[in-house]
Amino acid sequence: MIRINLLPFRVARTKENIRRQVSVFFLSIVLLLVVLFAVGMYLGSRVEALETKLSNLRQDIARHSEKARQVDILKKELADLKQKIRIIEELKGHRKKPPQILAEITERVVPGRMQLQEMSYDGTSLTLKGIAMDNETIAVFMSRLEKSDKIDEVNLESARQATQYEVEMKSFGIKCKVADVIAIAAVNEKAEK
Repeated sequence: MIRINLLPFRVARTKENIRRQVSVFFLSIVLLLVVLFAVGMYLGSRVEALETKLSNLRQDIARHSEKARQVDILKKELADLKQKIRIIEELKGHRKKPPQILAEITERVVPGRMQLQEMSYDGTSLTLKGIAMDNETIAVFMSRLEKSDKIDEVNLESARQATQYEVEMKSFGIKCKVADVIAIAAVNEKAEK
């Protein structure tokens, strides 16, 4: 009978299995390293792209914040200009107010029956002093003033007997509140449109 020694074959087979396992292990490590390197490259390029995008956004923010600061400055200047225009309009209205009030009072005077001697105006109230033929003339003058849209709250402060030009007359003092002519003018302009 022929004897076959299978031992060297088993040893060779075991060595081959070990070699194969070692090869698979090293190939797995190499493959793992390649995958890690590829993932690292991908993440590195992604980080670089995001950093570039971030720096571009920061530049945009800096540019836009400068523009926003300029817009804020322009808004403040516009508000200042609007305030100045409002003040100018108010001053124009106040400049027109005394002549309008004087014209209104001269329209309300009872001709031939009374005479105004003094008028003082402080912006909101008007004080009139004068003489009239009688109390009825003073009452008519006051009722005419009350009908005016430029004068509010007509109050008789004093009325006493006085002699002028050798004639017995009544000396009077009237205090009135002046209506806001600017508001009235605005309402009249709206009504005209």
